[in-house]
Amino acid sequence: MPEPGNESVLGIVGGAGVGAAARLYIDVAARVRAATGSLPSIALWNLPFSDEIERSFIGGDADGDGAMAAERLVAESVERLLAAGATVIAMPCNSLQGCAARESRRHGVPFIDMIAATLDAVRASGRGSAVLLATEATYAAGFYEGHDVEIIAPPTALREELAALIMRGVEGRLSAGELRDFVQRAHRPEASVVLGCTDICGLLDGEAAIDANVVESLACLAGRCADSLGVGAPAA
Repeated sequence: MPEPGNESVLGIVGGAGVGAAARLYIDVAARVRAATGSLPSIALWNLPFSDEIERSFIGGDADGDGAMAAERLVAESVERLLAAGATVIAMPCNSLQGCAARESRRHGVPFIDMIAATLDAVRASGRGSAVLLATEATYAAGFYEGHDVEIIAPPTALREELAALIMRGVEGRLSAGELRDFVQRAHRPEASVVLGCTDICGLLDGEAAIDANVVESLACLAGRCADSLGVGAPAA
């Protein structure tokens, strides 16, 4: 762990999926407490997103007013977290990873790359391909491309169904059964299934996740965050 007086402080950009930020906070705190017997220093700034803004960036309208408003709020959140003493930044949202990473670099603070952590987990599983379940914004940005893992997008009909499923996840109305059924239909033999939207993470039980070779981006981020606080977290 860091020496006294030189403590790492995790800054979480929340609000792009309130449940995801809450789960990240709980998971990281639990991992650190289990390893050290004490809680870590964590600052969380919740983005004051309107429903309109969230629908805009989830839908992939990168040039729309809602998406631009989201990016301005992410920039402000990084400044707020640095003012609170954050020494490293993380954001549990795939669609806005690029923006959060860019703002962190601009301020010279390390950023925990959730997408890199997720693809590391895919490679560690021995699989070279993955079916990506994500928002249209994440697909359009190509965040998961070019990392030595073949990324497979679901067919158009399934992507339309996925968009509705993700919105229910944002609203807290998605059931584990619905997600399990969708994952089973999207799954391909010999490929992982990457839950590349944190709003649909944390619902599947262990058996269902193992059966479909599921890798959850949120769990991978939690492991990396714990590592950044000096705790050797178990592999996601």
